Amino acid sequence: MIELELPFPPAVNNITTVARGRKITSKRGRQYREEAVRLIAEQFGGEPLDGRLSVEIDLWPPCRRKRDIDNYSKAILDAITEAGVWVDDELVDSLTIVRRPVIKGGRCYVLIEEVA
Repeated sequence: MIELELPFPPAVNNITTVARGRKITSKRGRQYREEAVRLIAEQFGGEPLDGRLSVEIDLWPPCRRKRDIDNYSKAILDAITEAGVWVDDELVDSLTIVRRPVIKGGRCYVLIEEVA
């Protein structure tokens, strides 16, 4: 079991942008990924997982604004992949996202378990 604490992620709509007709990672998306990868490296030092996985994401939003909680998983899963926790996020067979109470600044907690 791997437990990670991360900052509250940007929504999927804010991860990419279009520049000169090409879809690229936005500045906000790059900043989140860099910060998340740094924090993951501090919390995880093992070999990349290569088996089937179950992931639970708990999100504490930073404010009461209406949000579709499914818009936040992409930034989290991509950062975990970039950090080398697993070989590829294709290994995730089960994904649960839970909205928690609002807290100042927001927060994200990720629990990763290998599935037998």
